[in-house]
Amino acid sequence: MKPRKTRNSRRRIAAYTAVSFVMFAYFVAPSEKGRADSSQDMSDSALEAASAGRTVRVRTGANGDIIDLPVELYVARVLAGEAEPRAAAAAQQALAIAIRTFAAANVGRHRRDGFDLCDSTHCQVLRPSTAASRLAALATASQLLTYEGRPALVFYSASCGGRSEAPSQVWPGAIDLPYLRASEDDVHGAEETWLVDVPVERVHQGLRRLGFEGRRLRDLDVERRSASGRVTLIRLEGLRPDVISGEDFRAAIGARELRSTQFTVRKDGAIFRFTGRGYGHGVGLCVIGAGRRAARGESATEILQRYYPGLQVEPPVAASHPLAAEPAREHGTAVAPRVGDQRAHQIAQRARIELSTALGIASAPEVRVEVYESLDAFRNATGKPWWVTFAATGPLIELAPPAILEQGDGVETSVRRAVAEILVADALTDRPAWVRVGAGRYYATTPRLGLSIQSVKCPSDAELTMAVSAPAHRDAELRAEACFARALVKARNWRDVR
Repeated sequence: MKPRKTRNSRRRIAAYTAVSFVMFAYFVAPSEKGRADSSQDMSDSALEAASAGRTVRVRTGANGDIIDLPVELYVARVLAGEAEPRAAAAAQQALAIAIRTFAAANVGRHRRDGFDLCDSTHCQVLRPSTAASRLAALATASQLLTYEGRPALVFYSASCGGRSEAPSQVWPGAIDLPYLRASEDDVHGAEETWLVDVPVERVHQGLRRLGFEGRRLRDLDVERRSASGRVTLIRLEGLRPDVISGEDFRAAIGARELRSTQFTVRKDGAIFRFTGRGYGHGVGLCVIGAGRRAARGESATEILQRYYPGLQVEPPVAASHPLAAEPAREHGTAVAPRVGDQRAHQIAQRARIELSTALGIASAPEVRVEVYESLDAFRNATGKPWWVTFAATGPLIELAPPAILEQGDGVETSVRRAVAEILVADALTDRPAWVRVGAGRYYATTPRLGLSIQSVKCPSDAELTMAVSAPAHRDAELRAEACFARALVKARNWRDVR
Protein backbone atom coordinates (compact mmCIF):
# COMPACT_ATOMS: atom_id res chain seq x y z
CA MET A 1 0.00 0.00 0.00
CA LYS A 2 1.45 3.36 0.97
CA PRO A 3 4.73 4.59 2.33
CA ARG A 4 4.55 7.33 4.82
CA LYS A 5 4.14 11.05 4.34
CA THR A 6 5.39 13.61 6.78
CA ARG A 7 3.47 16.53 8.22
CA ASN A 8 5.07 19.03 5.90
CA SER A 9 3.76 16.58 3.44
CA ARG A 10 3.93 16.72 -0.30
CA ARG A 11 0.60 15.05 0.18
CA ARG A 12 1.75 12.02 -1.71
CA ILE A 13 -0.35 10.14 0.72
CA ALA A 14 -3.07 9.77 -1.96
CA ALA A 15 -0.43 8.14 -4.14
CA TYR A 16 -0.06 5.37 -1.61
CA THR A 17 -3.85 4.83 -1.37
CA ALA A 18 -5.50 1.46 -1.86
CA VAL A 19 -9.07 2.61 -2.42
CA SER A 20 -11.67 1.18 -0.06
CA PHE A 21 -14.73 -0.63 -1.31
CA VAL A 22 -18.17 -0.83 0.30
CA MET A 23 -18.12 -3.25 3.19
CA PHE A 24 -19.12 -6.81 2.47
CA ALA A 25 -21.31 -6.78 5.57
CA TYR A 26 -23.69 -4.27 4.02
CA PHE A 27 -24.39 -6.67 1.19
CA VAL A 28 -25.37 -9.56 3.49
CA ALA A 29 -29.10 -10.24 3.72
CA PRO A 30 -30.48 -9.25 7.15
CA SER A 31 -30.94 -12.83 8.38
CA GLU A 32 -27.43 -13.78 7.24
CA LYS A 33 -26.02 -10.64 8.78
CA GLY A 34 -27.62 -11.50 12.11
CA ARG A 35 -26.07 -14.95 12.08
CA ALA A 36 -22.65 -13.49 11.21
CA ASP A 37 -22.87 -10.94 14.00
CA SER A 38 -23.89 -13.56 16.56
CA SER A 39 -20.68 -15.48 15.89
CA GLN A 40 -18.37 -12.47 15.71
CA ASP A 41 -17.23 -12.62 19.33
CA MET A 42 -16.26 -16.26 18.89
CA SER A 43 -14.52 -15.48 15.58
CA ASP A 44 -12.63 -12.59 17.16
CA SER A 45 -11.47 -14.93 19.89
CA ALA A 46 -10.16 -17.30 17.23
CA LEU A 47 -8.35 -14.41 15.54
CA GLU A 48 -6.82 -13.37 18.86
CA ALA A 49 -5.65 -16.93 19.49
CA ALA A 50 -4.18 -17.14 15.99
CA SER A 51 -2.25 -13.91 16.68
CA ALA A 52 -0.20 -15.71 19.35
CA GLY A 53 0.16 -12.55 21.41
CA ARG A 54 1.31 -10.41 18.49
CA THR A 55 -0.31 -6.99 18.32
CA VAL A 56 -0.29 -3.81 16.27
CA ARG A 57 -0.93 -0.43 17.87
CA VAL A 58 -3.44 1.53 15.79
CA ARG A 59 -4.96 4.99 16.02
CA THR A 60 -8.63 4.66 15.18
CA GLY A 61 -11.65 6.86 14.75
CA ALA A 62 -12.18 10.59 14.51
CA ASN A 63 -11.08 11.07 18.14
CA GLY A 64 -7.74 9.41 17.52
CA ASP A 65 -8.17 6.61 20.06
CA ILE A 66 -5.11 4.35 20.22
CA ILE A 67 -5.72 0.63 20.67
CA ASP A 68 -3.66 -2.55 20.55
CA LEU A 69 -5.24 -5.03 18.12
CA PRO A 70 -4.28 -8.69 17.82
CA VAL A 71 -2.56 -8.79 14.46
CA GLU A 72 -5.00 -11.24 12.84
CA LEU A 73 -7.99 -9.18 13.97
CA TYR A 74 -6.22 -6.16 12.50
CA VAL A 75 -5.81 -8.02 9.18
CA ALA A 76 -9.50 -9.00 9.19
CA ARG A 77 -10.58 -5.40 9.84
CA VAL A 78 -8.31 -3.96 7.13
CA LEU A 79 -9.49 -6.61 4.70
CA ALA A 80 -13.08 -5.51 5.34
CA GLY A 81 -12.06 -1.96 4.45
CA GLU A 82 -9.81 -2.64 1.45
CA ALA A 83 -11.17 -5.78 -0.26
CA GLU A 84 -13.58 -6.06 -3.17
CA PRO A 85 -17.05 -6.99 -1.89
CA ARG A 86 -17.91 -10.65 -2.46
CA ALA A 87 -14.56 -11.52 -4.00
CA ALA A 88 -13.75 -15.25 -4.06
CA ALA A 89 -11.79 -16.74 -1.17
CA ALA A 90 -8.48 -16.88 -3.06
CA ALA A 91 -8.59 -13.12 -3.72
CA GLN A 92 -9.47 -12.41 -0.08
CA GLN A 93 -6.61 -14.59 1.12
CA ALA A 94 -4.07 -13.02 -1.26
CA LEU A 95 -5.00 -9.55 -0.07
CA ALA A 96 -4.92 -10.68 3.58
CA ILE A 97 -1.30 -11.75 3.13
CA ALA A 98 -0.45 -8.45 1.44
CA ILE A 99 -2.14 -6.51 4.27
CA ARG A 100 -0.24 -8.43 6.94
CA THR A 101 3.03 -7.94 5.06
CA PHE A 102 2.42 -4.20 4.73
CA ALA A 103 1.83 -3.96 8.48
CA ALA A 104 4.97 -5.97 9.27
CA ALA A 105 7.16 -3.88 6.96
CA ASN A 106 5.75 -0.59 8.31
CA VAL A 107 5.40 -1.32 12.02
CA GLY A 108 6.35 1.77 13.98
CA ARG A 109 5.62 4.13 11.08
CA HIS A 110 3.87 6.52 13.49
CA ARG A 111 5.94 5.79 16.59
CA ARG A 112 6.67 9.50 17.07
CA ASP A 113 2.92 9.87 17.69
CA GLY A 114 2.70 6.89 20.00
CA PHE A 115 1.35 4.18 17.69
CA ASP A 116 2.32 1.95 14.77
CA LEU A 117 -0.24 2.56 12.04
CA CYS A 118 -3.21 4.84 11.39
CA ASP A 119 -6.59 3.73 10.08
CA SER A 120 -6.68 6.03 7.05
CA THR A 121 -5.44 5.66 3.49
CA HIS A 122 -2.07 6.91 4.73
CA CYS A 123 -1.64 3.41 6.18
CA GLN A 124 -4.50 0.92 5.81
CA VAL A 125 -8.25 1.47 6.17
CA LEU A 126 -10.07 -0.38 8.96
CA ARG A 127 -13.73 -1.36 9.03
CA PRO A 128 -15.66 -3.78 11.26
CA SER A 129 -14.54 -7.27 10.34
CA THR A 130 -16.91 -9.49 8.35
CA ALA A 131 -17.41 -13.23 8.14
CA ALA A 132 -15.43 -13.31 4.87
CA SER A 133 -12.56 -11.17 6.17
CA ARG A 134 -12.25 -13.15 9.40
CA LEU A 135 -12.16 -16.41 7.47
CA ALA A 136 -9.43 -15.12 5.11
CA ALA A 137 -7.32 -13.86 8.03
CA LEU A 138 -7.59 -17.20 9.82
CA ALA A 139 -6.84 -19.17 6.65
CA THR A 140 -3.59 -17.24 6.12
CA ALA A 141 -2.63 -16.59 9.77
CA SER A 142 1.02 -15.52 10.21
CA GLN A 143 1.82 -15.75 6.49
CA LEU A 144 4.01 -12.97 5.08
CA LEU A 145 5.61 -12.12 1.76
CA THR A 146 9.35 -11.96 2.28
CA TYR A 147 12.24 -10.44 0.36
CA GLU A 148 15.84 -11.14 1.32
CA GLY A 149 14.67 -12.64 4.59
CA ARG A 150 12.51 -9.70 5.66
CA PRO A 151 8.87 -8.68 5.23
CA ALA A 152 8.65 -7.20 1.74
CA LEU A 153 7.67 -3.60 1.09
CA VAL A 154 4.42 -4.15 -0.79
CA PHE A 155 1.66 -1.96 -2.19
CA TYR A 156 -1.78 -2.57 -3.65
CA SER A 157 -4.49 -0.53 -5.30
CA ALA A 158 -8.11 -0.96 -6.31
CA SER A 159 -7.66 -1.34 -10.06
CA CYS A 160 -4.58 -1.02 -12.26
CA GLY A 161 -6.79 -0.51 -15.33
CA GLY A 162 -4.99 -3.18 -17.33
CA ARG A 163 -1.35 -2.41 -16.56
CA SER A 164 0.51 -2.30 -13.27
CA GLU A 165 3.04 0.44 -12.56
CA ALA A 166 6.60 0.69 -11.23
CA PRO A 167 7.02 2.63 -7.94
CA SER A 168 9.46 5.19 -9.40
CA GLN A 169 6.86 6.29 -11.93
CA VAL A 170 4.42 7.13 -9.14
CA TRP A 171 6.68 8.42 -6.38
CA PRO A 172 9.81 10.22 -7.66
CA GLY A 173 12.92 8.68 -6.16
CA ALA A 174 11.23 5.43 -5.15
CA ILE A 175 13.27 2.27 -5.61
CA ASP A 176 12.01 -0.14 -8.27
CA LEU A 177 12.22 -3.44 -6.47
CA PRO A 178 12.37 -6.53 -8.71
CA TYR A 179 8.97 -7.77 -7.53
CA LEU A 180 7.25 -4.43 -8.21
CA ARG A 181 7.31 -3.75 -11.92
CA ALA A 182 5.14 -2.46 -14.71
CA SER A 183 3.42 -5.23 -16.62
CA GLU A 184 0.23 -6.07 -18.47
CA ASP A 185 -2.69 -7.45 -16.46
CA ASP A 186 -4.77 -9.47 -18.90
CA VAL A 187 -7.99 -9.56 -16.87
CA HIS A 188 -8.98 -5.95 -17.58
CA GLY A 189 -9.83 -6.13 -21.27
CA ALA A 190 -13.49 -5.15 -20.89
CA GLU A 191 -12.98 -2.43 -18.28
CA GLU A 192 -14.82 0.78 -19.06
CA THR A 193 -13.29 4.24 -19.00
CA TRP A 194 -14.44 6.90 -16.57
CA LEU A 195 -15.16 10.58 -17.25
CA VAL A 196 -14.79 13.41 -14.73
CA ASP A 197 -15.46 17.11 -15.29
CA VAL A 198 -13.75 19.45 -12.81
CA PRO A 199 -14.19 23.25 -12.88
CA VAL A 200 -10.98 25.11 -13.68
CA GLU A 201 -11.38 27.21 -10.55
CA ARG A 202 -11.65 24.12 -8.34
CA VAL A 203 -8.46 22.71 -9.83
CA HIS A 204 -6.76 26.04 -9.14
CA GLN A 205 -8.03 26.03 -5.56
CA GLY A 206 -6.63 22.54 -4.98
CA LEU A 207 -3.23 23.60 -6.29
CA ARG A 208 -3.26 26.74 -4.17
CA ARG A 209 -3.83 24.60 -1.07
CA LEU A 210 -0.63 22.74 -1.94
CA GLY A 211 1.33 26.00 -2.12
CA PHE A 212 1.24 26.85 -5.84
CA GLU A 213 1.17 30.55 -6.65
CA GLY A 214 -0.33 32.49 -9.53
CA ARG A 215 -3.44 34.51 -10.27
CA ARG A 216 -5.00 32.19 -12.85
CA LEU A 217 -4.56 28.62 -14.04
CA ARG A 218 -4.82 29.02 -17.79
CA ASP A 219 -4.35 25.44 -18.93
CA LEU A 220 -2.95 21.98 -18.20
CA ASP A 221 -0.59 20.08 -20.47
CA VAL A 222 0.49 16.48 -19.93
CA GLU A 223 4.23 16.73 -20.47
CA ARG A 224 5.37 13.19 -19.64
CA ARG A 225 3.89 9.71 -19.29
CA SER A 226 5.29 6.44 -17.99
CA ALA A 227 5.60 3.34 -20.15
CA SER A 228 2.22 2.21 -18.80
CA GLY A 229 0.57 5.40 -20.04
CA ARG A 230 0.16 7.07 -16.64
CA VAL A 231 0.74 10.79 -16.29
CA THR A 232 4.03 11.49 -14.50
CA LEU A 233 4.45 15.24 -15.16
CA ILE A 234 1.96 18.03 -15.87
CA ARG A 235 2.74 21.56 -17.02
CA LEU A 236 0.64 24.21 -15.24
CA GLU A 237 0.22 27.28 -17.41
CA GLY A 238 0.00 30.42 -15.26
CA LEU A 239 1.22 29.00 -11.91
CA ARG A 240 4.50 28.76 -10.04
CA PRO A 241 6.07 26.28 -9.95
CA ASP A 242 4.80 25.40 -13.39
CA VAL A 243 5.15 21.61 -13.11
CA ILE A 244 3.68 18.96 -10.83
CA SER A 245 3.92 15.17 -10.70
CA GLY A 246 0.90 13.17 -11.78
CA GLU A 247 0.21 11.73 -8.31
CA ASP A 248 0.59 15.10 -6.60
CA PHE A 249 -1.86 16.55 -9.11
CA ARG A 250 -4.28 13.72 -8.36
CA ALA A 251 -3.97 14.54 -4.65
CA ALA A 252 -4.75 18.20 -5.37
CA ILE A 253 -7.97 17.28 -7.19
CA GLY A 254 -8.96 14.47 -4.85
CA ALA A 255 -8.06 10.82 -5.26
CA ARG A 256 -11.68 9.71 -5.09
CA GLU A 257 -12.67 11.99 -7.96
CA LEU A 258 -9.58 11.72 -10.17
CA ARG A 259 -9.41 7.96 -9.81
CA SER A 260 -5.96 7.39 -11.29
CA THR A 261 -3.24 9.09 -13.33
CA GLN A 262 -4.10 6.94 -16.32
CA PHE A 263 -6.00 9.79 -17.98
CA THR A 264 -6.18 12.30 -20.79
CA VAL A 265 -7.36 15.87 -20.19
CA ARG A 266 -8.71 18.72 -22.29
CA LYS A 267 -10.00 22.16 -21.37
CA ASP A 268 -13.60 22.84 -22.38
CA GLY A 269 -14.49 26.40 -21.43
CA ALA A 270 -14.55 26.64 -17.64
CA ILE A 271 -13.96 22.93 -17.01
CA PHE A 272 -11.21 20.38 -17.40
CA ARG A 273 -12.51 17.09 -18.81
CA PHE A 274 -10.61 13.99 -17.64
CA THR A 275 -11.06 10.58 -19.27
CA GLY A 276 -9.27 7.64 -17.73
CA ARG A 277 -9.03 4.04 -16.57
CA GLY A 278 -8.26 2.31 -13.30
CA TYR A 279 -8.56 3.34 -9.68
CA GLY A 280 -5.48 4.04 -7.54
CA HIS A 281 -1.73 4.15 -8.17
CA GLY A 282 -1.48 0.75 -9.87
CA VAL A 283 1.60 -0.50 -8.00
CA GLY A 284 1.58 -4.10 -6.79
CA LEU A 285 -1.54 -6.18 -6.28
CA CYS A 286 -4.65 -5.08 -8.16
CA VAL A 287 -7.71 -5.78 -5.99
CA ILE A 288 -10.13 -5.94 -8.94
CA GLY A 289 -7.66 -8.02 -10.93
CA ALA A 290 -7.16 -10.42 -8.02
CA GLY A 291 -10.92 -10.93 -7.81
CA ARG A 292 -11.13 -11.73 -11.50
CA ARG A 293 -8.21 -14.12 -11.29
CA ALA A 294 -9.78 -15.91 -8.34
CA ALA A 295 -13.06 -16.18 -10.26
CA ARG A 296 -11.30 -17.99 -13.08
CA GLY A 297 -9.71 -20.47 -10.69
CA GLU A 298 -6.34 -19.06 -9.66
CA SER A 299 -5.20 -19.76 -6.08
CA ALA A 300 -4.05 -17.14 -3.58
CA THR A 301 -0.43 -18.20 -4.16
CA GLU A 302 -0.82 -17.87 -7.94
CA ILE A 303 -2.38 -14.43 -7.55
CA LEU A 304 0.46 -13.24 -5.32
CA GLN A 305 3.06 -14.59 -7.74
CA ARG A 306 1.37 -12.66 -10.55
CA TYR A 307 1.49 -9.33 -8.73
CA TYR A 308 4.66 -9.86 -6.65
CA PRO A 309 6.82 -12.15 -8.80
CA GLY A 310 9.66 -13.83 -6.94
CA LEU A 311 8.41 -13.22 -3.39
CA GLN A 312 7.94 -16.15 -1.06
CA VAL A 313 4.96 -16.72 1.22
CA GLU A 314 6.36 -17.85 4.53
CA PRO A 315 5.23 -18.27 8.12
CA PRO A 316 7.84 -16.22 10.05
CA VAL A 317 9.86 -17.52 12.97
CA ALA A 318 7.81 -16.47 15.99
CA ALA A 319 10.77 -15.10 17.98
CA SER A 320 11.69 -12.68 15.22
CA HIS A 321 8.17 -11.79 14.09
CA PRO A 322 8.08 -8.03 13.34
CA LEU A 323 4.70 -7.69 15.08
CA ALA A 324 5.86 -9.08 18.40
CA ALA A 325 3.73 -8.79 21.52
CA GLU A 326 6.57 -6.91 23.26
CA PRO A 327 8.21 -5.15 20.32
CA ALA A 328 11.55 -3.40 20.48
CA ARG A 329 9.92 -0.33 18.95
CA GLU A 330 9.17 2.70 21.09
CA HIS A 331 5.64 4.04 21.60
CA GLY A 332 5.74 7.79 22.08
CA THR A 333 8.97 7.75 24.08
CA ALA A 334 12.37 9.19 23.31
CA VAL A 335 14.26 6.97 20.90
CA ALA A 336 17.82 6.52 22.10
CA PRO A 337 20.55 6.72 19.45
CA ARG A 338 21.34 3.31 18.04
CA VAL A 339 24.89 2.03 17.60
CA GLY A 340 26.45 4.22 14.95
CA ASP A 341 24.13 7.17 15.68
CA GLN A 342 26.24 8.64 18.48
CA ARG A 343 28.12 11.13 16.30
CA ALA A 344 24.90 12.62 14.92
CA HIS A 345 23.44 12.75 18.42
CA GLN A 346 26.47 14.64 19.74
CA ILE A 347 26.38 17.09 16.82
CA ALA A 348 22.68 17.74 17.51
CA GLN A 349 23.22 18.48 21.20
CA ARG A 350 26.14 20.79 20.46
CA ALA A 351 24.17 22.56 17.70
CA ARG A 352 21.19 23.01 20.02
CA ILE A 353 23.34 24.93 22.50
CA GLU A 354 25.17 27.02 19.90
CA LEU A 355 22.11 27.85 17.78
CA SER A 356 19.82 28.66 20.70
CA THR A 357 22.42 31.22 21.79
CA ALA A 358 22.69 32.69 18.28
CA LEU A 359 18.90 32.85 17.97
CA GLY A 360 18.34 34.26 21.46
CA ILE A 361 16.16 31.35 22.59
CA ALA A 362 16.28 31.05 26.37
CA SER A 363 14.86 27.54 26.75
CA ALA A 364 15.53 25.56 23.62
CA PRO A 365 13.57 22.31 23.24
CA GLU A 366 15.40 19.03 23.54
CA VAL A 367 16.07 17.26 20.26
CA ARG A 368 16.52 13.59 19.50
CA VAL A 369 18.05 11.89 16.50
CA GLU A 370 17.39 8.72 14.58
CA VAL A 371 19.64 7.58 11.75
CA TYR A 372 18.20 5.06 9.31
CA GLU A 373 20.18 2.06 8.16
CA SER A 374 19.17 2.43 4.52
CA LEU A 375 17.89 5.13 2.19
CA ASP A 376 14.84 3.01 1.45
CA ALA A 377 13.99 2.79 5.16
CA PHE A 378 14.39 6.58 5.50
CA ARG A 379 12.17 7.24 2.49
CA ASN A 380 9.51 4.81 3.64
CA ALA A 381 9.43 6.27 7.16
CA THR A 382 9.46 9.95 6.22
CA GLY A 383 7.95 10.08 2.73
CA LYS A 384 10.83 12.25 1.55
CA PRO A 385 12.16 11.89 -2.03
CA TRP A 386 15.64 10.48 -2.48
CA TRP A 387 17.35 13.88 -2.69
CA VAL A 388 16.17 15.00 0.78
CA THR A 389 18.41 13.69 3.56
CA PHE A 390 16.71 14.78 6.79
CA ALA A 391 13.27 15.35 8.27
CA ALA A 392 12.72 17.58 11.31
CA THR A 393 9.36 17.22 13.03
CA GLY A 394 8.81 18.46 16.56
CA PRO A 395 11.80 17.35 18.63
CA LEU A 396 12.70 14.46 16.30
CA ILE A 397 15.39 14.58 13.60
CA GLU A 398 15.35 11.69 11.17
CA LEU A 399 18.46 11.22 9.03
CA ALA A 400 19.32 9.24 5.93
CA PRO A 401 22.34 6.91 6.32
CA PRO A 402 25.63 8.78 6.99
CA ALA A 403 27.10 7.58 3.69
CA ILE A 404 24.23 9.29 1.86
CA LEU A 405 24.60 12.46 3.94
CA GLU A 406 28.30 12.67 3.09
CA GLN A 407 27.46 12.68 -0.61
CA GLY A 408 25.47 15.87 -0.05
CA ASP A 409 25.95 18.56 2.59
CA GLY A 410 27.54 16.18 5.11
CA VAL A 411 26.38 14.86 8.46
CA GLU A 412 27.19 17.97 10.48
CA THR A 413 25.56 20.46 8.13
CA SER A 414 22.44 18.30 7.75
CA VAL A 415 22.06 17.90 11.50
CA ARG A 416 22.64 21.60 12.19
CA ARG A 417 20.06 22.57 9.55
CA ALA A 418 17.54 20.21 11.13
CA VAL A 419 18.21 21.61 14.61
CA ALA A 420 17.88 25.19 13.34
CA GLU A 421 14.54 24.39 11.68
CA ILE A 422 13.25 22.87 14.93
CA LEU A 423 14.35 25.89 16.99
CA VAL A 424 12.68 28.48 14.74
CA ALA A 425 9.55 26.41 13.99
CA ASP A 426 7.25 27.76 16.72
CA ALA A 427 8.03 31.42 16.07
CA LEU A 428 7.71 31.07 12.29
CA THR A 429 4.78 28.68 12.10
CA ASP A 430 2.50 31.16 10.32
CA ARG A 431 5.07 32.21 7.69
CA PRO A 432 5.71 30.94 4.18
CA ALA A 433 7.89 27.83 3.99
CA TRP A 434 10.86 29.79 2.63
CA VAL A 435 11.18 31.69 5.93
CA ARG A 436 11.66 28.53 8.00
CA VAL A 437 13.83 26.74 5.43
CA GLY A 438 15.85 29.89 4.78
CA ALA A 439 16.42 30.46 8.49
CA GLY A 440 17.57 26.88 8.92
CA ARG A 441 20.12 27.20 6.14
CA TYR A 442 21.22 30.70 7.15
CA TYR A 443 21.94 29.92 10.80
CA ALA A 444 23.22 26.37 10.38
CA THR A 445 26.33 27.32 8.38
CA THR A 446 28.24 30.31 7.15
CA PRO A 447 26.03 31.62 4.34
CA ARG A 448 27.26 30.53 0.91
CA LEU A 449 24.51 31.93 -1.24
CA GLY A 450 26.03 32.19 -4.69
CA LEU A 451 23.00 34.32 -5.63
CA SER A 452 22.26 38.02 -5.84
CA ILE A 453 19.98 38.40 -2.84
CA GLN A 454 18.55 41.64 -4.19
CA SER A 455 17.07 40.11 -7.33
CA VAL A 456 16.21 36.59 -6.21
CA LYS A 457 12.55 35.54 -6.28
CA CYS A 458 11.36 33.80 -3.13
CA PRO A 459 10.18 30.22 -3.72
CA SER A 460 6.56 29.26 -3.28
CA ASP A 461 5.65 26.65 -0.68
CA ALA A 462 5.10 24.12 -3.45
CA GLU A 463 8.60 24.67 -4.85
CA LEU A 464 10.03 23.63 -1.48
CA THR A 465 7.65 20.81 -0.61
CA MET A 466 6.71 19.38 -4.02
CA ALA A 467 9.82 19.75 -6.20
CA VAL A 468 9.91 17.23 -9.05
CA SER A 469 13.71 16.90 -9.14
CA ALA A 470 16.82 17.29 -7.01
CA PRO A 471 18.09 20.38 -8.93
CA ALA A 472 14.70 22.08 -8.62
CA HIS A 473 14.61 21.44 -4.88
CA ARG A 474 18.20 22.63 -4.41
CA ASP A 475 17.49 25.82 -6.33
CA ALA A 476 14.39 26.51 -4.23
CA GLU A 477 16.33 26.05 -0.99
CA LEU A 478 19.13 28.38 -2.13
CA ARG A 479 16.56 31.03 -3.04
CA ALA A 480 14.88 30.55 0.35
CA GLU A 481 18.18 31.25 2.09
CA ALA A 482 18.83 34.30 -0.10
CA CYS A 483 15.33 35.64 0.57
CA PHE A 484 15.78 35.14 4.30
CA ALA A 485 19.13 36.94 4.27
CA ARG A 486 17.60 39.86 2.37
CA ALA A 487 14.57 40.08 4.66
CA LEU A 488 16.72 39.82 7.79
CA VAL A 489 18.61 42.97 6.81
CA LYS A 490 15.33 44.89 6.87
CA ALA A 491 13.65 43.15 9.81
CA ARG A 492 16.85 42.91 11.93
CA ASN A 493 15.25 40.22 14.09
CA TRP A 494 14.67 36.76 12.62
CA ARG A 495 11.31 36.51 14.37
CA ASP A 496 10.05 39.42 12.30
CA VAL A 497 10.97 38.04 8.88
CA ARG A 498 7.89 37.57 6.71
